[in-house]
Amino acid sequence: MFDLSVGIMAYNEERGIGRLLDALLKEAFVHARLKEIVVVASGCTDRTEAIVRDFMKQDPHIRLMSQNRREGKASAINLFLSIASGDICVLESADTRPEAGAIDKLVAPFAFSGVGMTGGRPIPVNPTDTFIGYAVNLMWSLHHAISLTNPKLGELIAF
Repeated sequence: MFDLSVGIMAYNEERGIGRLLDALLKEAFVHARLKEIVVVASGCTDRTEAIVRDFMKQDPHIRLMSQNRREGKASAINLFLSIASGDICVLESADTRPEAGAIDKLVAPFAFSGVGMTGGRPIPVNPTDTFIGYAVNLMWSLHHAISLTNPKLGELIAF
């Protein structure tokens, strides 16, 4: 059984950070144990940090790392990696929400030696009956088709 460190990189994500944290806390793990969820808030000017602090009161797994100014996703990832203590690190973008069981499925392959990284497929929730919704869904469908032969991951990965 693996211990997981989940890192969430956030910039002004007050609209979705609560739903993401709620989904992660409700995950029923079979292949791993949740050790920590670290939210790196990079220069947030909205209520992202306040929402995370409210979740911290409810669950000791959650930690908040604040960067006073926006330093970019790479800087936030490096900060997370400098404190992560799990056997496996999961990076999830703050504007996503995993389906039930997704994180456990993401880490299950690590039971096999030789597996060093896994990734998830983002599926937009935008309706396809509007121009923007159609374009967003088309873009992510094309991204997935290309990724099947030339993987490019980033919204949800484990290593």
